[in-house]
Amino acid sequence: MGRLKNTFPFFVFLTFFSYLCNIILTIFIMITQEIKEKNLKLFFGKLSKLGVNTSVLEEKYGEKLLNATFTNSNEYGNAYDGSFLEILLKVLTPYAVRINELLPNDKTVDKDTLVKVCLLHQIAKAVRIVPNDNQWEIEKRGLIYKYDSALPSIRTGLHSLSMCMECGIELTTDEIEALTINDRDLSDDQARWHASIMATIVRQANELTYVQINNKK
Repeated sequence: MGRLKNTFPFFVFLTFFSYLCNIILTIFIMITQEIKEKNLKLFFGKLSKLGVNTSVLEEKYGEKLLNATFTNSNEYGNAYDGSFLEILLKVLTPYAVRINELLPNDKTVDKDTLVKVCLLHQIAKAVRIVPNDNQWEIEKRGLIYKYDSALPSIRTGLHSLSMCMECGIELTTDEIEALTINDRDLSDDQARWHASIMATIVRQANELTYVQINNKK
């Protein structure tokens, strides 16, 4: 019993230390308001150059996209305001473009279409992932954000498609397939073996993105 009492303060210290490290990590990887605004301008600018009318999307969801997080967990230091556009623009989309460039000429897809899909395929994160109000989950599990339980129980790709339709953004059937590819389970043989080249590129770009950000720790 005495030994248990002696170790209790140590466990309290470890818990507090872990929480403190989590906070410090978040502070150091947070980006400035200026960078967030530049990313938002770049995001809408790229879409506009691709012929996408972004007026409604910008009006309805611009502020949320500005502050959106890429992940809900801060285990690898990627859950912070603005991380969504930071990673989408500087990691995920470049991966997709590079993968496409590595393919034989007769297998490459249109770069503009690929970039359009990459920029739009996870925009629902801006509304689906919200700040967590559960202090225990923040401290013990590093869940700085949570999924909004008030929203429909659909996955991110389908929700992003819904937002595109709501904002008058037109998409082809191939673009819709690629936009929602991450919603498909790996046990889905049709998606795994018969997906289009563009959908496969988008999925692989996502996988590489998570490999990169998860290995920053």
